[in-house]
Amino acid sequence: MLAPNQCSVTLVADNLILALEKKVNDLIELSRELNRENRALKLRAAELQRERRELLERQRQASEHVETSLARLRSLDGGA
Repeated sequence: MLAPNQCSVTLVADNLILALEKKVNDLIELSRELNRENRALKLRAAELQRERRELLERQRQASEHVETSLARLRSLDGGA
């Protein structure tokens, strides 16, 4: 049989181990959550980059169209 001091030391050690296990489990869950969030943010960043490329291309096409239209108007004005 354990002496009273040994019993309380064992209880304290068991409680510390349980507390440590809980903290480790909490950290594992937090890590998983952060990994999920990180993946979602990376997907969103890729989507935003794609949208940006598309918008820049549309802007380039619109500028080209405006320049072409202005050139036509100038040629009409000069020919009149």
